[in-house]
Amino acid sequence: MPSPILGILAGMGPRSTAPFVDLVVTECQRQYGARDDIDFPRMMICSQPAPFRADRPVDHTALESAIRAGLQQLEQAGAAFVAIACNTAHIYYESLCRSVRIPVLHIAELAVATLPQTSRRIAVLAARATTESDIYQCRLRRHGVAVVEVEWQTAIDELLTAIRAGADPGEVTLRWRSLVDAARAAGADTILVACLDLSARLAHAPVDVTLVDAAQALACEAVRRWRGLAAADSTERVTPSAGVEQQCAAPDVHRGEFTISTDPARLDLAAVHAFLASSYWSTGIPATTLARAAAQSLSFGLFHREHQIGFARVVTDRATFAYLCDVYVLDHYRGRGLGTWLMQTVVAHPELQGLRRFVLVTRDAHALYTRFGFEPLARAEGFMEIHRPNVYAHATS
Repeated sequence: MPSPILGILAGMGPRSTAPFVDLVVTECQRQYGARDDIDFPRMMICSQPAPFRADRPVDHTALESAIRAGLQQLEQAGAAFVAIACNTAHIYYESLCRSVRIPVLHIAELAVATLPQTSRRIAVLAARATTESDIYQCRLRRHGVAVVEVEWQTAIDELLTAIRAGADPGEVTLRWRSLVDAARAAGADTILVACLDLSARLAHAPVDVTLVDAAQALACEAVRRWRGLAAADSTERVTPSAGVEQQCAAPDVHRGEFTISTDPARLDLAAVHAFLASSYWSTGIPATTLARAAAQSLSFGLFHREHQIGFARVVTDRATFAYLCDVYVLDHYRGRGLGTWLMQTVVAHPELQGLRRFVLVTRDAHALYTRFGFEPLARAEGFMEIHRPNVYAHATS
């Protein structure tokens, strides 16, 4: 059976396409020791030239339209999900996600989530449109770190123009080093490189400044997501005796001090119950009911070190149907991209691939779930239910 297709939308600008593919290939080697040609993902690469000119204001309508067209081409070509190798494209992320049915990774959320715990003062190095959109600054502030303002946008513009024009490597290196020096002088302890045209310059940075490369974070997640989907296509792991008790041995996933695990033994059901019993959708649920539900579901625990801070549960036959429910992240940890990461892990789980229908019910989190392909019911009139919203009102634990 052919492996799933990793979709890459690039070409914005053209010189960033090949370096990003190289990052993906390197990630395959790092994550699972890929060596022979057959070990690597099938990739569908759409190099979509953007209606962008350095000496003119950005035509956002034309730019978004071009990116949307590229996404739709990848979807039609059979891509399982898409990584957009362009930071500026993510200005239109919500709208772009609504234009396709496949998941689209979010480069800014991934990059911010990979910041070292020691990073306290971040300088964002990005193209002008990305900087002005504030897609990184707002996420960094929610993450609890300071954004260092550096008067360097004109210098960045000039460096990008030099790179795109194929300038002498020595000149490019000098310009890059001057930007790093400016960030350090402004008090930054970390530079977040949010432009794929600049990623290739990282090797020339001084060692006394921490660098976080958004392109690297995107490539890392793209390979991790592909591995989860590819595992579902492996016939070697499927046995005729597979039953409810047999859970897929998916490894824990880590992001700094945070972990997502599907190991039932690790769940802190008391902590989960404390949250769900006061939630709007399962008010008063007895602890014994939750324990029984978790035991019969594919449950995902989100942990900060050993402390459980989030949860998601999927009721599924692991073949045709799944129902996502009980998704939460504790208030104190919101705004760090953890909910998105939790959902990325859920939809990439090997036991949840190839389903005919994957459903959920939400009151106010539509924007989150839309990113992963969920949409309103196409034929709501065909669905029926027995709904008892107050079933726990008189229940006892």
